[in-house]
Amino acid sequence: MFDVGIIGAGPAGYTAAIRASQRGLKVILFEKEHVGGTCLNKGCIPTKTILHSCKILNELKSSSKLGINVENVSFDFNKIQERQKTVSEKIRKSLSTLIKSYGITIVEEEAKITAPNKINDYEVKNIIIATGSKPNLINFNGEYSKDLIMTSDDILNTTELPNSILIVGSGAIGIEWARILSSLGVKVIVVEMMNQLIPTADYEISERVVRLFKKSRIEFYTQTTIESINGNIVTLSNGKTIEVDKVLLGAGRKTDTIEVNSNFQTKDKNIFAIGDTNRISMLAHSAMKQAEEVIEYITTGKEIHFDKNLVPAVIYGTPEIAQIGKTEQELKEKNIEYKKSFFPISALGKAYAEDKIEGFIKILATEDEILGAHIISEEASAMIQQIAIAMANKLSYKDIQEVIFAHPTYSEGVLESMLGLDNIALHIPQQTINA
Repeated sequence: MFDVGIIGAGPAGYTAAIRASQRGLKVILFEKEHVGGTCLNKGCIPTKTILHSCKILNELKSSSKLGINVENVSFDFNKIQERQKTVSEKIRKSLSTLIKSYGITIVEEEAKITAPNKINDYEVKNIIIATGSKPNLINFNGEYSKDLIMTSDDILNTTELPNSILIVGSGAIGIEWARILSSLGVKVIVVEMMNQLIPTADYEISERVVRLFKKSRIEFYTQTTIESINGNIVTLSNGKTIEVDKVLLGAGRKTDTIEVNSNFQTKDKNIFAIGDTNRISMLAHSAMKQAEEVIEYITTGKEIHFDKNLVPAVIYGTPEIAQIGKTEQELKEKNIEYKKSFFPISALGKAYAEDKIEGFIKILATEDEILGAHIISEEASAMIQQIAIAMANKLSYKDIQEVIFAHPTYSEGVLESMLGLDNIALHIPQQTINA
């Protein structure tokens, strides 16, 4: 008899397994493909590896302004693809070793719950479902080859870049692949059915992404869908027709959603569903936190209070895009009073030194609470975490004003943006504060 049986060894599953073992529980972990799940094998890690190659490529192309002359800059797409696979493989092997070091039984087969206390032929006291999600497939009207359509899984295995591609959706998947492919010389068109790029983002982040897309010559259409595809001709709902080599589906991911209560329990109280399977917050780090909370609940009975408002989200590329908490439009819709500051990254010495002056930090707050933060900048993923720590610990923006930030850093922008809420930011003219 195992104390915990876990289905799926992605971020949610392997985190639950390790934490359960640390708590002295006997654990069995089922995985039919590879440990690490989508994040390690088909998502986060491979795409960030490719984005790093693209970042180096772009910096080399513009290095002359830094006094570094590099001629005939080129890239080998196959080597870029080989490297992302190698990186994932190395991390996967390391992760497998880590899991086994905790004495966790790993079963490499498809799992099926045959009874409330049984997975396949194994008896378990508690079951945790952490089966993740898959690319959201879309069938379009018209006649076209199935080879025309690609998912985010497919593109990681391609060996040849298309000359042109239409990307459906402008969430994290769509934006990151638009940046990657544009950097590699592919003509990119993004189609978004909602009224702004990155529908979940603060409107000022979206507006800045529009500017960046125009600068990168990425074509895009909002409030638009695909009407039909015939051959290689895509007809959009706005009447425009576009000939493309490929269509990439980047409109989210699908899962067999499992309903849970606040403790992530299903209708069977000893069966839990975490991560993408409950669709509360479909991010790897959110799944890992849910995993820790469930094991704490199983071992101590402590009620879970998971606040998705405290989950930071990042879209990678140059510059990074990060957010946490409420957007300004959400606060307006709910008639919540707030203070706002807007600090341009171009006011930071570190940004000028590194020629990374694009972006801003936007803070929304009351006197007592930070309501939301929205950043587009180099190192945005690190800065948003500083604000997440403050929000999770219920620090006010005035508390952060008291902290000494190192100089020169991008993180100084966090301090400046907090000072800006009181109109006392030090490195921007008075009249531009709260612009």
